[in-house]
Amino acid sequence: MRRRFFGLLAFLLVMTSAVTATHNRAGEITYKQLSDLTFEVTVTTFTYTLSQADRPSLDVEWGDNSITSVSRTSTTFLPNDYKKNVYVAQHTYPGPGVYRIVVQDPNRNLGVQNIPNSVNVVFSISTILIVNTAVGRNSTPILLNPPYDKAALGQIFIHNPAAFDPDGDSLSYKLTVCTREDGKPILNYVNPPHSNVFYVDSISGDLVWDAPTALGIYNVAMEIQEWRAGIKIGVVVRDMQIEVYETDNKPPVTSPLPDLCVEAGEPVILDINATDADLDSV
Repeated sequence: MRRRFFGLLAFLLVMTSAVTATHNRAGEITYKQLSDLTFEVTVTTFTYTLSQADRPSLDVEWGDNSITSVSRTSTTFLPNDYKKNVYVAQHTYPGPGVYRIVVQDPNRNLGVQNIPNSVNVVFSISTILIVNTAVGRNSTPILLNPPYDKAALGQIFIHNPAAFDPDGDSLSYKLTVCTREDGKPILNYVNPPHSNVFYVDSISGDLVWDAPTALGIYNVAMEIQEWRAGIKIGVVVRDMQIEVYETDNKPPVTSPLPDLCVEAGEPVILDINATDADLDSV
């Protein structure tokens, strides 16, 4: 009886530890340059609100062999058990160079289908920062669409980060692998199951999943790369979570949209016509 009791106690302790640690769902790191060597860095994470885990501060590894504990500046509660956490800090680099900023935290949330044993896998995000006076000052793109979404089983899913660059640099996009401790690729990570294709459009930034074949939650990652005069000057990695659910609803179909070229922040006015196969209001 005592052996069973201690075995049950050990199991409960392990489960309690997992519940209090698992919570990270998505995130990214962006920055703006304040002077030749000083940057203001913003770490944004999205966590699972039903978990007991919470991080009033996170360690930021600056890529120059220094680490700072950064306090959270804001929290926002969102639908579907998401919480947005923002951490902001300034850092001055010793000189020109290529620096990889990494933030890591135990752990990812439970039940991510394409990450084996996700509840015990460290969550990490990173950004490449290049200090080069010949290139000039640089700030990362701003990502206007948040990194969480829902997809319907058997229906095409598209997510776009809605990135724009405040410096007017060119952007390209690339599918990458979710990472664990020290920013290393997750072992045995696989792309979500699909009936046709799963990719990121290198020009538009559309993450296309055509189409989900299994229910559950999945994590994917994409790179947003900055280019100036043909030189890559920075990389932001977005790690995002997608929940696949079952539904009989059919999405509305819109009329073709014209190609537009608009400066960021300027208004766009156009008519959009849509029809719905289920006769729902649109």
